[in-house]
Amino acid sequence: MIELPEAIVLSKQIKDTLKGKVVKSAIRGQYPHKFAFTGKFSDKEFSELLKGKTIKKSWANGNVILVHLDPGYLLSLGCGGERILYHKKEKTLPKKHQLLVEFDDQTYLTVTISGWGEVRLLESKDLDKHPHIFFERLDPLSEEFTLSAFEELVNNLPDKKKCSAKKFYITDPGLRGIGNGVIQDIFFLSKIHPKREMKSLSKEERELLYETTLTELRKMINLGGRDSEKDIFNKLGGYKRILHSKTVNTPCPQCKTIIKKQQYLGGTIYFCVSCQKMD
Repeated sequence: MIELPEAIVLSKQIKDTLKGKVVKSAIRGQYPHKFAFTGKFSDKEFSELLKGKTIKKSWANGNVILVHLDPGYLLSLGCGGERILYHKKEKTLPKKHQLLVEFDDQTYLTVTISGWGEVRLLESKDLDKHPHIFFERLDPLSEEFTLSAFEELVNNLPDKKKCSAKKFYITDPGLRGIGNGVIQDIFFLSKIHPKREMKSLSKEERELLYETTLTELRKMINLGGRDSEKDIFNKLGGYKRILHSKTVNTPCPQCKTIIKKQQYLGGTIYFCVSCQKMD
């Protein structure tokens, strides 16, 4: 799944590789997908609007990748399980895709969705209405994400309402672009169990969790994303995950206790019961 680190990596690659290219043709909807988020424009309108547009720039907002098409439109990608690939040759195109863009230099961009994802076209003026960016959430890589802002989020949690570390990070209040994937290593290195109540964290634990969040997110970005995700050149990211599905029932890298997994809040969590205690 594309999360904040991958969105930043992919958007930079798109900017560096596609800037200045002119869209010759665009096909969306040839292989319908139930959870392809498309927005207000029909597939026919999408194709007509993209034709002749020039790629100007690309950037990430949370786990959403935004591509500026001159004049006046944004192509929205990411947000879930997507394979976004750049192709220099037609023979490398996937057999099935949810988006195929051909440029006037005979190169291509394809998007193939697994699970859910964005292939949305919107007018630039409507960006603030984007339904999957969650503007109300703090961006953990922004200047606004200070230790005091992080502590304020924790302190503002209702006393009588339970809020685990996982819930705090991905849903309520949530950090923009953060999902179930990147939190596994952040919690492990902070020695915080995903089900631990955020209100129970000491001042020292909060500081460690905050610093680890910044350190690991930056590391993921600098290494080209996690090793579970591919970039636009079909290359896996260089960040080696510590906890994931293949580490279940293997020894913890720090204490040798067997790594466990549980289903929790709509996804799987991985943890060491010795390093990540509940209290």
